[in-house]
Amino acid sequence: MFDQKHKVTRSDYEQWRAGQDETAVRIAADPDRLLLHVEPELGWLNDPNGLVQVGDTYHIYHQYDPFDAAHGGPVLWNHLTTKDFVTYEDRGPALFPDSDMDSSGAYSGSAFVRDGKIHYFYTGNVKHFDRDDYDYVLTGRDQNQIHMVTDNPDELGEKRLAVGPRDHPDDIGTHVRDPKVLEHDGVFYMVLGARTKDDRGCVLVYTSHDLECWKYATRIELGEKFGFMWECPDLFELDGELVLVCCPQGVPAEGWRYRNPHQCVWFRIEADWDAPSFKIIEQGLPQMVDAGFDFYAPQSFEDAVGRRLMIGWVGCPDATAENPTVERGWQCALTVPRELSMRDGKLCQWPAREIEKLRSDGVRVAAGELVEDPGRLFDAVVSCEGVKTFELEIREGIFVRYADEMLTLDMGDEGFGRDQRSVELSELRDLRVLSDTTLVEIFANDGEAALTSRIYSPAASAMKLQTEGAPSMEFYRLAR
Repeated sequence: MFDQKHKVTRSDYEQWRAGQDETAVRIAADPDRLLLHVEPELGWLNDPNGLVQVGDTYHIYHQYDPFDAAHGGPVLWNHLTTKDFVTYEDRGPALFPDSDMDSSGAYSGSAFVRDGKIHYFYTGNVKHFDRDDYDYVLTGRDQNQIHMVTDNPDELGEKRLAVGPRDHPDDIGTHVRDPKVLEHDGVFYMVLGARTKDDRGCVLVYTSHDLECWKYATRIELGEKFGFMWECPDLFELDGELVLVCCPQGVPAEGWRYRNPHQCVWFRIEADWDAPSFKIIEQGLPQMVDAGFDFYAPQSFEDAVGRRLMIGWVGCPDATAENPTVERGWQCALTVPRELSMRDGKLCQWPAREIEKLRSDGVRVAAGELVEDPGRLFDAVVSCEGVKTFELEIREGIFVRYADEMLTLDMGDEGFGRDQRSVELSELRDLRVLSDTTLVEIFANDGEAALTSRIYSPAASAMKLQTEGAPSMEFYRLAR
């Protein structure tokens, strides 16, 4: 009934949803559902979109295919709200591919607040089906950057074209998407992920003085090819630095780096705002935002108290690893919000402080001591100063290890296609393991490194901190 050849209206969705109550109740009772992470009511979830705070309420939208847990249908924007990142209200789909500008899917985008109005920008995907020889890379596709203005986050406003295919440079193919807006000295900058006709990824930059009329200005790229498409760009200022996060597709593995099908990396940027021009400072191997199996398409925003918060998709395009919940009608999630900072030239991330409200039953253990029956819901913080080797079984058969200056998440035989992911650390000072029922987010050295992964193994019978020296672990069970 639902595919990319046909538009989907709100009434289409509501008619379909009226017959899904039994399925929704069954999914809600699934023991693998998450405690502290956003997940779909039905079907498939991917990129976070339109992150914004209005008053005391955070609004989180995300890519949503409720019709197919394996993601074969069109995507909408679903809408959730929260005041504390602990309790969420699911308000249901807010944006549908119901126009000629987005008939094959309402793709990713962002929100920007100006003078009391919320400006939403997103990509309307249009695939043409009048011929059977389209490659949908150079032919057969339009990607329109659509602008909506509203003061009501539940009603996103009239769709208007902001940037269309005619506004792209001549060497760019049909893949241009995921608008994100930054303001600097009264000028607005829109960044768009793009793919050139000769398969080089880059970020296009457009400028505007009124958020309405946009003009192509320049691009951000590496001197050598690094992937064929740079998705989900996010350009932002943080602690006196200009940072670009993006998701290059088609980057080959390089040792322990870039082991996933597609990557998420960050760059420090040197800007000439008057030109404008934007130069990547480092020209070596870009740093990964998260080295785990399941992390992609993050988006950041600044909240009312000045925090730069980032939320990512717990998933990855074209991944071969399995998620056993697909057979039960749902898959994927969003990370917890992470507070960002720059420290010694490194992009650091740490779970938003609100997550600590879920802690209960705290206990301190030393090396060699046990936490009996840890369960799958916990927040473990380990002091590791001075250790050369380290091992912690976080689930049955699943270990976090540190040795030879490498921090490794080892899934063993329990990864459903996931094996090992590592990140190089010259020292391990501290480690935090935030464990939800079927998801772990691991942070090291006050957030200098992160590994996020789905994890479906049963709880370990006990957790034992195995290491030389005198580290200690603060272990907290999680509960609402």
